[in-house]
Amino acid sequence: MKTVLFCLILFFNNSTSIENLITSLEIRSGKDISNFFSSDTEIIINEKVSKGNKFQLTKTIDEFYDESNVNKFRVVHKGDSENNLIYMLAEYSSNDDIYKVFLTLLKIENTYTIQKFKIDIKE
Repeated sequence: MKTVLFCLILFFNNSTSIENLITSLEIRSGKDISNFFSSDTEIIINEKVSKGNKFQLTKTIDEFYDESNVNKFRVVHKGDSENNLIYMLAEYSSNDDIYKVFLTLLKIENTYTIQKFKIDIKE
């Protein structure tokens, strides 16, 4: 029920806040995460770099979710620096593996866009 409510809020509000991004990452919704993509977004999963339009990037994220069977998302640390750059360190976990997540976002006015979304299996 919580997931449905969040999706409705995102749909009607179309906001791109950090909290909405974190919730999208928790529920593993490539469609909702794509609201934070721009033409400059780069996704790196286990050293494989993906760039392109929102459809291609969403497909990349959805394939990762399908193949890795992650079931939990946890923010380890987030912060900001000069020049409106925000970063987030997090983890995805599955029954077998832990994935390190590193995101950098650019804040322009009240809009956040993902610059880099990096996921690596933790060894």
